[in-house]
Amino acid sequence: MLAQRTQKLIEELKPDTVMVQASPDWWLNANRLWYVKSQDEMNNYSATLERHNNWNGMDWYWSNRKWLFLGRLWTYSALWKWHFRFGHDFKMVSPGLEVKYACESAEKVGAKLQFLGPELDGITW
Repeated sequence: MLAQRTQKLIEELKPDTVMVQASPDWWLNANRLWYVKSQDEMNNYSATLERHNNWNGMDWYWSNRKWLFLGRLWTYSALWKWHFRFGHDFKMVSPGLEVKYACESAEKVGAKLQFLGPELDGITW
């Protein structure tokens, strides 16, 4: 539902710029998935697409605090799922179908795509 609302909003408002929480490389590869129409289908490709999100800046943090990070991420994700009643396929830090639809709609209306990178990268830590 979120993906369809995002798509409809962009196509109705026709903004000049659409900002998405993904990298240009992610969109280059997600754009090839023109046949994907649901989050379940998108999840089949998440491992491939995740390679293109900028997690490279996390090497120092990851090597030193990996288990603390994973514990916090699991806790936050579980709380969000419980509070907002998201389904089992909710991933807090991965671009999903709504980002793909936002990019497609932006191109459709001629809006400039502004990539902000992944939600958790070296700068936002």
